[in-house]
This record gives sequence, C-alpha cells and structure tokens, in this order.
Amino acid sequence: IEVLLKGLPELPKKTYLYRDKEFQELDVEAIINLSPSIILIDELAHSNIPGAKHAKRWQDILEILDHGINVHTTLNVQHIDSLNDIISGITEITVRETVPDMIIEKAHAIQLIDLTPDELLQRLEEGKVYAEGQSKVAILHFFQKDKLTALREIVLRYVADKIDID
Repeated sequence: IEVLLKGLPELPKKTYLYRDKEFQELDVEAIINLSPSIILIDELAHSNIPGAKHAKRWQDILEILDHGINVHTTLNVQHIDSLNDIISGITEITVRETVPDMIIEKAHAIQLIDLTPDELLQRLEEGKVYAEGQSKVAILHFFQKDKLTALREIVLRYVADKIDID
C-alpha cells in the first residue's frame, strides 16, 4: 500500500488522547477546508476513537459528501449491516463494526474486488493484508477457506441484487 501511495498527497490526521495514549483519526475539517474534488478514505466501517467528531467513519464520510467532495472508500462484506446475522452464523464471529445499508444505497457506484479464497489466504500469509501477527490469528479464526467461500457467495448475491434493483 505504501508503494501505491507514493506521489499522492496525504492529509495530516487529527490526534486524540484516549486512555493516556495518542490515536490518529481522519481530520474531517481539514478535508473540508482543502475541498478536493475527490478523496480516498479507507475502511468505511471503522469506529473512531472516543472523542472524535463522529463515532463512525461512515459518519465522517457523510459530512464530507455533504460538502460536495466525492469519496472513494473500502468495505468488506462482513461489515454490511443487513448481512451481519447471516455472516455471524457462518463465521461464528459477531462483527461489531457495521455500516448501515442506507450508506451503501447512497453510493454512485460499487466496484466488487473479488478474490478466490485461495488468493486471499495467500495474500494473508504473505503479510499483504494484515501485519504478520494479525494474519496468523485471522487465518485461524475468521479467514478459513470454507467461510471465505460462503462470504464470497453472499457478496456476489448481494451485488447481483443491487444490480437488479438498479
């Protein structure tokens, strides 16, 4: 990711103190003041640190959109609120960071990035998704081949349903 970001401007983050530690979050005001025509913001489902302007990143993005700035963002299928019960039934893990479906409905376009479970597991093992320690835990729990296959099927159906609606 760092290689891909070379040459792109990066906004300073806002620092928050929480439990005697410093955390950095998106600086919504700086983005609005800069007023770019488009901005890339990772992790739509991210929960901001307590004390940040909004509790959730998707709320930050709504405010940015309200100022006429186009946003490209990322979202994993397990973070779609209406799919949460189905996904927790398959993975046996309750995902707490979800995005309301109305946020997805506001999207002008959705691009599905589809990897086979084997490709995703390979990327995890190579440290291309999470830091090494996190990858091993993820592979043992959430990212198992049978679960990934089911998640892939769910997201393909979800996108197909959205196309039918449009």
